[in-house]
Amino acid sequence: MNIKTTLMAGAFTFSALAFVGEAYAKTLRYAEFGPNRGTRAQALNWFADELKKRSNGELEIEFHWGKSLLGTKAVLQGLGDGVADMGSVIGFFTPKKLRGYNIGDLPVANSDEWVGMRALYEFANTNGTIKKEFAKQGVHYVTNYTTGPIQLICTKQVSSLADLNGVKLRGSGPYGKTFGDFGADVQRMGQAKVYQALESGLVECNQNYYYSMKAYKQYEVAPHVVELDWGQNMAFGIMMNQGSWEGLSADHQKLISDLGSEFIDEIAKLMIDGKSSNKQAMVDGIEGKKINVVNLADEDRSKLLDGGKKYVDAWVAEAAEQGYDGKALLTSYESLIAKYADEKKAKGYPWTR
Repeated sequence: MNIKTTLMAGAFTFSALAFVGEAYAKTLRYAEFGPNRGTRAQALNWFADELKKRSNGELEIEFHWGKSLLGTKAVLQGLGDGVADMGSVIGFFTPKKLRGYNIGDLPVANSDEWVGMRALYEFANTNGTIKKEFAKQGVHYVTNYTTGPIQLICTKQVSSLADLNGVKLRGSGPYGKTFGDFGADVQRMGQAKVYQALESGLVECNQNYYYSMKAYKQYEVAPHVVELDWGQNMAFGIMMNQGSWEGLSADHQKLISDLGSEFIDEIAKLMIDGKSSNKQAMVDGIEGKKINVVNLADEDRSKLLDGGKKYVDAWVAEAAEQGYDGKALLTSYESLIAKYADEKKAKGYPWTR
């Protein structure tokens, strides 16, 4: 072989290798409705960094923050249609399409972030009914978020469930309906509009979480918090377009699955630590604005849980109307909550072991 032939062969080999390398590397477009700040964004960036590092750069996430690719309510449909490869899906917006997954929003007796996310993560990955539900929408479930336990922030002192009678309260989902059953005048609106509503007197209390109270600066106009530590919203997670998932190698699928599991521990720690620090910051005062925290009495907490059961039962009935075995799904889900509650009691959180 002469020099010219050798050089041509080498150039062809290099070109072929470059083509293979370029084809093998994959950038996953991620549709995220929130901004690139806060606890969830921190956890998402951790996921992306780990994915790139552990895949030796073969997999990379390209975030489209702040609804720049898909609106909040459009993510599930957009993923199914292939507009994005990955995205953050809120099940609340598609109650019929994700009826089974919406079990995570029910006011059951669990307000621990790690326990709840672990239970729903295993439920979503192992329950045949839920897996079929995701497949029908053209998506693959990766992992989960949580809002954390629900609290109330108010412009006036509210110390008991009896004090809710006649109170103008912004609420949502079965939690808002339960507040209504205790006499609250429940109104619906997005968190972004609540500050002005509290300030103007349009609402007097808001169903919220410590990190969100701080993020939206609601403590500036509503100095009273009733610590309910009631349930949490968890029909809220990371999903992939089914075709994008199937287009990955087996090794890359395993990597994403492993990171999905690790993500639960990562975001749970951030949420739990953040809950304490956000609460303390507002109690201590931010720019002269402080909150006063009142703990709901155990008797009233039991009443809240009992009051929420009718909406758990309603979900079971609605699921049955769609052809699901709602009772079996609820039993399975609650057994997983008990499983991880027992594990936490015996071993503590994973990051403390």
